[in-house]
Amino acid sequence: MGLALDEPAADDIIVTINEIKVAIDPIIEPNTEDLVLERSGNGSGISMIGNTGRCC
Repeated sequence: MGLALDEPAADDIIVTINEIKVAIDPIIEPNTEDLVLERSGNGSGISMIGNTGRCC
């Protein structure tokens, strides 16, 4: 599973999280329920935290 700064695909599921629109591929959407986005170490990036290996 990964992140991309990209335009959503036609079949993506669009949700708003903390006032940010996020596009999620419908194939992995069931596996995103427990994910949290956090700033990484020095604050220059983001990391996905959670998901106990049910996907990808």
